[in-house]
Amino acid sequence: MESSTARELTRQFLQAEMHRYRTSQLVSVRPDEFRKDIETFLHMNDAGMEEFMDPRKQRDLSIKFHWGHNHDFGEFRLEGRMQNRHIDLLAGFMERFRLSPSDFTGKKVLDIGCWTGGTSLLLCALGATVIAVEEVKKYAEVVRYLQHAFGLANLEVLHASLFDCTTSEFQDAFDFVLFAGVLYHVTDPILALRITFNCLKDGGKCLLETYALDSAESVVEYQGPGMLGPGSEEDLNRGGWNWFVPSPAALCRMMGDVGYQDVTVSEVIGARSMAAGTRHRHGDMMRGGLSVRAIR
Repeated sequence: MESSTARELTRQFLQAEMHRYRTSQLVSVRPDEFRKDIETFLHMNDAGMEEFMDPRKQRDLSIKFHWGHNHDFGEFRLEGRMQNRHIDLLAGFMERFRLSPSDFTGKKVLDIGCWTGGTSLLLCALGATVIAVEEVKKYAEVVRYLQHAFGLANLEVLHASLFDCTTSEFQDAFDFVLFAGVLYHVTDPILALRITFNCLKDGGKCLLETYALDSAESVVEYQGPGMLGPGSEEDLNRGGWNWFVPSPAALCRMMGDVGYQDVTVSEVIGARSMAAGTRHRHGDMMRGGLSVRAIR
């Protein structure tokens, strides 16, 4: 009961922090302009801007714009596909891994796969400096727009893939890597995890959340882009396009194999699992078969 009460208080606190992003707090645009611009994003249905060769083989959510998380802008409210997951996610990490909102204050955070910016905005409100990475251009653009509209000096948005985060400015640079809802969407989870490890400072922590296989065995299920969720091709609102789905035991071993220590992985609840690992110090990993031989 005490844990449940603490989690709810944390959720309420985080929800209140999102009030910083209401139209009354706009800095660079008028409320009427802001609403009109957001509406423009909501009506985007554009494969060309993503430079796809064959849109029929791409994710619906990469072609047609879908808002990610619930957001009350004060004068209007948007319902996101993931509802309040941005708040539940950070509250869950804080409860499970004994973190507090103040642990992010003054810290540098890499937010991988930011979608429409729910977690990035929340981390900024907590006082973190956030580098938000998003591979879908239309979503990167809307988060950049939010950064501009609210005058957020502590948010930088990059239209890039996780696999682009190997250049010098990413190395040994971050106190936290938020790696939520992404691992099962990448074709090379081992390389992806090593990149997050390299991005952290010594002592830094990776907070990971993923679609997970409910098994006690150390196994990974291959799904591939042909296994789709509910929705329709006509409405371009289907989920899916997953690659590899790990069990908690497999995820724990993966994180350890790329260098993480003190790895903790939760049980599977609602087909999802949460994990955390710390980079104590940088060191080498087993390199046989690595898809990028020169990865640091």
